[in-house]
Amino acid sequence: MSLAAKDLGEENIIRAIPAEKILDIWPAVSSMLHPAVERSHGRWTMPSLLSALKNGSQQLWIIYEENEPIKGVATTEILSYPNRKMLAVQYLGGNGLNTWGLAILDVFQKFAKATGCSGIEATARKGFWKWFKEHGYEDAYTVFEKRIDE
Repeated sequence: MSLAAKDLGEENIIRAIPAEKILDIWPAVSSMLHPAVERSHGRWTMPSLLSALKNGSQQLWIIYEENEPIKGVATTEILSYPNRKMLAVQYLGGNGLNTWGLAILDVFQKFAKATGCSGIEATARKGFWKWFKEHGYEDAYTVFEKRIDE
């Protein structure tokens, strides 16, 4: 399966970056991922995310138009639960989500099927919920947290 797709409606190209090429592209995408990583409340840092991408435990996806700067970036992770395998959308950032968001969900669905996943899951800030709902996602559960280490 090709890990690249073209969104013909918007001329967006969505491409998975091989783990061995992560360092080449990291300077161009890290600032787009940083705000989302900061919202992880210390679960992840930029160095830990970079390490996961380099070792292949997470996948890096970029969105761009031919001969234009990168406009969006996402990371995914294949999670193996005892009874099913899921593709988790971990981080998403960039500009113009409304021009590439639907296309990347389609690419994620194809990637999930190709890798034997039975579904896609994502945790996101509440502002994303309306968008996910419009594209067939169900509100399966909400994550609440309380920090006790401070």
